[in-house]
Amino acid sequence: MDPFRPSPTFGIVTDKRGGLRKGDTVWLVTGEGRPREYFLCETFVVERVASQIAGKFTYRVSGSDGKSLYPLKIDKTASWFRELLKVTGNFRYGLQPIKNQSIVGALKHLSQ
Repeated sequence: MDPFRPSPTFGIVTDKRGGLRKGDTVWLVTGEGRPREYFLCETFVVERVASQIAGKFTYRVSGSDGKSLYPLKIDKTASWFRELLKVTGNFRYGLQPIKNQSIVGALKHLSQ
C-alpha cells in the first residue's frame, strides 16, 4: 500500500457504497510501516457518491467540507482504537459504518 498523500480535495474511492449517504462523515485512517503506525489523514462530510467508469474502484465519495490532518498519529494502544480495529477487521473490510459512539467521539476529538 502506498503512503497517504494529502490532496486539496477530500474524498475516497471504494467498491462498497453500503448505506453511505450525503451528510455522513468519513474518517480516513492509514497504516504505514513495520511495526505498523496509524494516522488520521482526513475527515470530511459526504456531498457526493458517484460511480466511476475508469479505475480500480467502483465509487468516488467526496466532499468539500473537511479537514486534512495527516500525519496525525493515532495512539494504537487506546481502547477506542483497539475497538475500531475489531469493527473494521484490522481495516481489511474497507469502508465500514462506525456505530460505536466511543469510537466516533474519539475520532471527532482527534480531528478538532
